[in-house]
Amino acid sequence: MENVVLSFLIITLVVGIVTAFLNIRFDRFFVILMLFMVGGFTIRQSINIGLFIILFGALVIIYQNFDNILLMLNKKKSILITTPTIVLIFSLLGTYLYMIYSDSILIFTLGILALLYGFRLTFVHFNEMDFRRVSKNIGFQKFCSFVGPAISGFSLGFIGTSLKPLKIPFGVKLGKLNMKQVYVGNVITAFYATIFTIVFHSIASTKKALIINYNFLIIALALWISIHITSEITNRVIKDEYRMPFQVLIGIILIFVSFKLFIISKIFV
Repeated sequence: MENVVLSFLIITLVVGIVTAFLNIRFDRFFVILMLFMVGGFTIRQSINIGLFIILFGALVIIYQNFDNILLMLNKKKSILITTPTIVLIFSLLGTYLYMIYSDSILIFTLGILALLYGFRLTFVHFNEMDFRRVSKNIGFQKFCSFVGPAISGFSLGFIGTSLKPLKIPFGVKLGKLNMKQVYVGNVITAFYATIFTIVFHSIASTKKALIINYNFLIIALALWISIHITSEITNRVIKDEYRMPFQVLIGIILIFVSFKLFIISKIFV
């Protein structure tokens, strides 16, 4: 019991503080890492607990940005029909691969993401212009309106993360899109994808890989609340000038963590 409580506290503090410095509010990739590497959960249990945490976070952000989302819906009716359809199809595909691949493949994939996220945090940073920019590249926006939901659906179905740390820099830095619009759009697609994935993972549950149970929901809710509180407290006390060096530090740590995951996966053994 003491080990469980200690693991819970460590996960809460690490993820809460880290995500506060990185301004991450819903795609808790670090939760999956910590649940698996510290909490003693299997890779599949970690992924599915993480799905509920993403869902809770997405609901809060949607509530906070509800007026902006309504404006987006008035301009882009596809968010109600086309986007969830794309997400559903690719969530199903991701879930299929999630079920047929071994734990080793999932762990190795998590390692690849940790490596990519590490490089992204180390070398790619945002500025005020990214938030103020008026997006004029209509063609690129249409491209992202299909590819974004497809990637979110597939990635959440397969490994439990929406790839936000990679998708947003792609849209903002390469496509010159507005940061806030890209972020809110990603939240909406992640919301759809998480719901579909939880349903698909539940339906595909087998004795070999128990997917969803009520304990996961309770653990996820407790973690989300405690992480959210920790993150909010941290945001109140940290100074903005500390965010950049901390981001680089976390990026470097993630790169080292990725190699640890590669070793655990035993893919090359």
